[in-house]
Amino acid sequence: MTYLTFVRKERRLLTFAVSFTFFSSFGQTFLLSLFVPYFLTAFDLSNASFGTLYSLATLTSALALPYLGQWIDRIPLRNYSMYVASGLLVAAILMSISWHVAMLFVALIFLRLAGQGLSGHTAQATMARIYDRDRGKALSISALGYPIGEAILPSLIAFMMVYMHWRTVWGFVAGLIALFFIPVLWSLIRNESTTVEKSEEDVGTTRENYSKVFSDRRTFYTIPAILIPPFWVTGLFLYQVSAAGDMGWTAAVVASAFVAFAISRIVSGLLSGPMIDRFSAQTLFPFFLIPMMLGLTVAIFFSGTWTAFIYMGLVGVTLGLSSTFKSSLWAELYGTKMIGTVQSLFASIMVFSTALSPFLMGWMLDSSFTLTSIFMIALATSLFSALLSCRLFFKF
Repeated sequence: MTYLTFVRKERRLLTFAVSFTFFSSFGQTFLLSLFVPYFLTAFDLSNASFGTLYSLATLTSALALPYLGQWIDRIPLRNYSMYVASGLLVAAILMSISWHVAMLFVALIFLRLAGQGLSGHTAQATMARIYDRDRGKALSISALGYPIGEAILPSLIAFMMVYMHWRTVWGFVAGLIALFFIPVLWSLIRNESTTVEKSEEDVGTTRENYSKVFSDRRTFYTIPAILIPPFWVTGLFLYQVSAAGDMGWTAAVVASAFVAFAISRIVSGLLSGPMIDRFSAQTLFPFFLIPMMLGLTVAIFFSGTWTAFIYMGLVGVTLGLSSTFKSSLWAELYGTKMIGTVQSLFASIMVFSTALSPFLMGWMLDSSFTLTSIFMIALATSLFSALLSCRLFFKF
């Protein structure tokens, strides 16, 4: 089935998934980083103290994600999606009225959990379960919300903050979620009958599912490769504006390079779908880190503003491939009946790694590590992870 035919036939569920991945942007580091200078001033925080706060909020969401994520296997999709969207609304409201650092912390927890964690989880678990032969295309289309958000929202938010207080901006975000996102979701999913409530016998207990996952040796060959891109991208994106001087990049250059990042992520995401449907995610997975490694190599060995665009573009390719490959891989390795439980488990591990990233990056920058040296460490860990994932080629 061609992309166009597939989109026409399944436009309702695909719109549902893209809406979730787009609105997950409000809990993602690339967008929250725009507010960091305002947080530091409003709450009298240092870079290190905010990094610690951000890491703790991300870690807290990671601990909650496996429990909350598994319920997509057990309750109707229309109910589950409303719970997640409501959580994102609560997060935006809390951020808009935050007057104390404790409230900021709670708001960050909800943003990281409902935004970064459960929004993407809802979209991709749904696509992975409902579609079989066209799973790759469904996942690649659903992932388009990520780069669309990255391309549109930073400039829009930056423009709004020229004329508005940052808390007012979050008030607008809350209004957008309440008046647009939630009604659109409900109109798309209220009559959904494809995903029905499953019994405990159908999906198995959480302990049984986790036992199946961790008794499979292939799990441990894939985890490092899964963790490396979000780990380094979270830390680098959070601090790259302040550290860009090491590379001869200005803040304007970094902001412009996000366009290359978004475009390459869109293109690679769309191309990955048919590739998976033809060759399988298990076959392609060991190669998805190669573009990121090439981008890091260019940034390490070459200078000039053009390197920012090449580096960001190639990192975007890996992120585009990763969004599709991961969910397809879980379905291929562990089946679709417990896809929500499995995906939320790995999403929790991923979020845990991103919780450590701001702390580690802040420490390295405070310890006089240059951005080039950090790129070298990222390249070495990426190479190791890619080589380890090659074990997927072997039979067990």
